[in-house]
Amino acid sequence: MSCSHSSSCELYPLMAMEPALKLWKQHFCEGQYEKCARYALSKEGKPVPLTLLPNGKQLAPRSKDEINAAALFNAIQKHRLPLIRSMFKTGVANTEASLSDGCTPLMAAATLGHADIVEFLLAQNANPYRKNKDGQTALQLATAAGHAECAALIEQAMQAHSPDEYASPAAGKDGAESDDEAGEKETSSIVGFLRRLNPFKTATS
Repeated sequence: MSCSHSSSCELYPLMAMEPALKLWKQHFCEGQYEKCARYALSKEGKPVPLTLLPNGKQLAPRSKDEINAAALFNAIQKHRLPLIRSMFKTGVANTEASLSDGCTPLMAAATLGHADIVEFLLAQNANPYRKNKDGQTALQLATAAGHAECAALIEQAMQAHSPDEYASPAAGKDGAESDDEAGEKETSSIVGFLRRLNPFKTATS
């Protein structure tokens, strides 16, 4: 029996598509949900901290870039291209974002079979040559998942551009601006944005 709070749990959008979320879901949400610290507080009618993990520990503070990335992967997961366009236009998102397993926005869209998002990300200069921690490219992921249209778009981009034509991914960029009032306001806005992007809700855009 699954947890009745899964559809509204704020941990889901905060960790969109992160490998760790799958483990939490298997062990707690779809297993021993009564042992989940978030569930226990909710059942008692107490407020549940956004960063509280099911095992009772607190999620480490997240940088602005990490919050932005979570919002982007949420939008990709929910197939919200208009929203993704807006995020790039306003500078909230970028193609260099990645998950803990090295998955990039292009890889995520290719794995899910969202050809329109793949096409948009490639137009934003997303690097199709990047590899995740398993050494797989977006093309390999799309092919393995059987998404021929996505694979064709990525292959076309790779034929048109060499690896040298893509900027190297920025390493160690955290973008944290905790002492900047404008940065704090933006982070607060994005957290609220993440809550509205719960992947278990029905997409409206």
